[in-house]
Amino acid sequence: MRIITLGPKGTFSHEAVMEYNELAEISFKSTVWDIFEGVNAKEGELGVVPIENSVTGSVGFTLDALLHFNLHIKAETVLPIKHNLAGSEKLDQIKVVYAHPQSHAQCKTFLRTKVPEAEIIDTSSNAKSAELLSRQKEPGYAAIVPNIASQIYNLSLLEKNIQDHKFNVTRFVVITEKDSTKSTGRDKTSLVLYPVADRPGILCDMLEVFKERNINLTKIESRPSGKLGDYIFYIDCEGHREDPGVIEALHKLETHSAFLKILGSYPKRC
Repeated sequence: MRIITLGPKGTFSHEAVMEYNELAEISFKSTVWDIFEGVNAKEGELGVVPIENSVTGSVGFTLDALLHFNLHIKAETVLPIKHNLAGSEKLDQIKVVYAHPQSHAQCKTFLRTKVPEAEIIDTSSNAKSAELLSRQKEPGYAAIVPNIASQIYNLSLLEKNIQDHKFNVTRFVVITEKDSTKSTGRDKTSLVLYPVADRPGILCDMLEVFKERNINLTKIESRPSGKLGDYIFYIDCEGHREDPGVIEALHKLETHSAFLKILGSYPKRC
């Protein structure tokens, strides 16, 4: 099985694929959009993309691609995000730190208190940070890297688990062309709602449809539709799209108040 994900080798996305299927053949792409296009073009059976982080929130590129492409979520996996500082110098000798902007944002306290004078150089990925450090011959350089990147590039770790939040996790979703995941009894359904008319109470009315059927919502988020002041709603609810209560709720929403797209039903991991 070939799975497409964000590259290069050594990213958290790479780690997420290994967590989902360690025997998969992995194809790396530069962007989330490239992953969706690759699955759509049958370059791989599945794609693995980040959809939200417990600290920095949702990944807008993934939400937009889920709406644009006719692909489906078949599974989710949750990966603990453990950042490490790699380098060969003592902390007080570090002058430059390579870091992906997301990693930088998630390790601000450590950087501010432990290497306050260091220059932070943004990189395109955590793997790129590791690669740059591995090629660096001058002293005083370090990089924020995941475990998998430190192993691939044979880097020494100065400090482990430097992330500001102990329970920092990223949720990844597995996308596929075929929507064939069966109910397990412990599922989640992801969907997009776009109100057909803007009026007072429209969001309240849509949410009431779920409440009346005792369907728990695990996530709701608005994204701009492209028109100022106009929004699309992304919702995760408990249950499978084939469950009677979910079928009834989605039918009512679609026929009375909103454009609806089911992104997928899949086993719940969080």
